[in-house]
Amino acid sequence: KDQEKLDVTKKEKNHINYWDDEEFYNRFRFTKPSIHLILEKIEDGIKSTTNWNHALLPMEMLLLTLRFFACGSMLIVVGDFAGVHKSTASKVILK
Repeated sequence: KDQEKLDVTKKEKNHINYWDDEEFYNRFRFTKPSIHLILEKIEDGIKSTTNWNHALLPMEMLLLTLRFFACGSMLIVVGDFAGVHKSTASKVILK
């Protein structure tokens, strides 16, 4: 019997709103205002030109990348955290 696969297109949670300030910092090693400042500077360079196949938003890309570097996690772990496949996580981090 085949196991059910994780729905990798399902967006999990809005991490900026979900975590309080302390928990957010513990997970991403940046404050929420710092995240907004970083995003403002890089958003145009990382945003997808299409919404094809549930493209990630720039905020989601940034948080996925920061989570990867903050934890030293494997791609599959940060992919699961962001609700995307590990190949998508890899592409986002390289961006």
